Amino acid sequence: MLFLVIVAAGVGTWWLWPELGEMALSPANEPTLEPVALAAAPQPAPVVEFELNRLPITPPSLPVEPVVTPAPVIQEIEVVEAVKIAPPAPALPLPPPSTGLLDKAAALIRSGDVVAARATLSAALRSRTLSPAEAGDVRGTLTVLSNGMIFGSEVTPGDPFTRLYEIKPGDALSRIANREALKTNWRFLQRINGIADPSRIRVGQRIKVVQGPFHAEVDKRAHRVDLWLGEGDDSVFIRSLPVGLGEFGSTPEGAFRVRRGGKMVNPSWTNPRTGERFAAADPNNPIGEFWIGLDGIDPHNLQEQGFGVHGTIEPDSIGQDRSMGCVRLADDDIALLYEMLTEGNSVVLVRE
Repeated sequence: MLFLVIVAAGVGTWWLWPELGEMALSPANEPTLEPVALAAAPQPAPVVEFELNRLPITPPSLPVEPVVTPAPVIQEIEVVEAVKIAPPAPALPLPPPSTGLLDKAAALIRSGDVVAARATLSAALRSRTLSPAEAGDVRGTLTVLSNGMIFGSEVTPGDPFTRLYEIKPGDALSRIANREALKTNWRFLQRINGIADPSRIRVGQRIKVVQGPFHAEVDKRAHRVDLWLGEGDDSVFIRSLPVGLGEFGSTPEGAFRVRRGGKMVNPSWTNPRTGERFAAADPNNPIGEFWIGLDGIDPHNLQEQGFGVHGTIEPDSIGQDRSMGCVRLADDDIALLYEMLTEGNSVVLVRE
């Protein structure tokens, strides 16, 4: 009986098997089997599509392309270089000789030979071939050089205008100036050596002396006086000072020499137009504290009387034409000029 039951069960199972196969392939069972089938079969397309959507519109290698493309950059550089290489030509080009002198002076300053540089720049300025702007630059450079070479207490090696002097027993600054035949005032020695009290110099002290002479050149149009040291082609420019001049162009022109006995400190003065007299030390004295009388040495100005250089109590008149014909300077400037110009030696040239 047991055997018959087993046989019957096996036959029944065999009989129903095809129907179970059909059920596995029926549409009703697709949703359950489809995920298995999809998971078993790799589908790269959706993954690739998702990754492509995340990429930037421009691939990573493309941002360097604008940098590689040289056209805009080259065009900009060409424009800039064209301006640098071909600047507009100046209306008044500097003459070649002057250009050579200025270039040489610059090289000398860089090498430390300031004595030769000063001589070269002074020659360029004396030649009157420089434009106004160039002449102004040269005067500025020479002024800086003179601040140390002339107005400082140290002697520049090779400077033909300065030297050291050792004070001896019984010396005074005025005696030193006379004995050494210096063509400068003793007050100038006091100034450049920074001596506070000229009566308290000591034996053995070494001071700087400037041989001189100094000369002055007045430029009426520029209302400026230029100070020079030395003679002729060996003279060197020192510095410029602003001046006031005579009203209605009354300042005479030509060459004048400082009159012997014509330099005065705190002088009295009589107005030639009104006869009003101003005593020494009068704060209302229009000519200030210093007077430098001048004598004409040109044929056309030999008869000039009462012409000179002086201070003023009207500082706002500097740079203007408001005097009776004389050259006037501010207080500090006339004091300096008084120390530098000497009687019988210094020449003042007045030109238009």
